[in-house]
Amino acid sequence: MDNQFKFNYPGDKQQLIFKIKNAIGNKGSLIGNEQQGNFKGSTPIGSFEGDYAINGNDIVVTIHKKPFLVSNSRIRDEFEKALKNA
Repeated sequence: MDNQFKFNYPGDKQQLIFKIKNAIGNKGSLIGNEQQGNFKGSTPIGSFEGDYAINGNDIVVTIHKKPFLVSNSRIRDEFEKALKNA
């Protein structure tokens, strides 16, 4: 079951992607650019996968796979935190 979240990010998208790739490090991967891409990673309780699309200041994140024990709101909170710290 896919879950989709929409965020507003008025900053530089190329810098955002660069910072997120650095933050992920060897914990996962992000393949894409300032228009679209996909990501995957793992946690102690399971792996996750998804993709993103950027249109203007809107970033739409779609989660395709996540650990069963991780709530959708927790995933959204983590993405919001990452955007604020980027």
